[in-house]
Amino acid sequence: MSDDFDGDSGDNSDNEYGEGGIPADLEADIEEKIQREVDDRVADIYADSRPRSGGCLLILALPALCLWFW
Repeated sequence: MSDDFDGDSGDNSDNEYGEGGIPADLEADIEEKIQREVDDRVADIYADSRPRSGGCLLILALPALCLWFW
């Protein structure tokens, strides 16, 4: 009996569909859906993080308004 075990039992019935155990076409569909969802969420993050022009104008105008009313 050998102490060297490499994890391969010789029976590859579990690996019929590859590493994840699912058919390749289904795996490709899942990967495509995940990538679309990631792209959508990244686009939402970038859209939300854009500077707003009105906010910048307000920041620049506040000191002038303070001086005007003072």
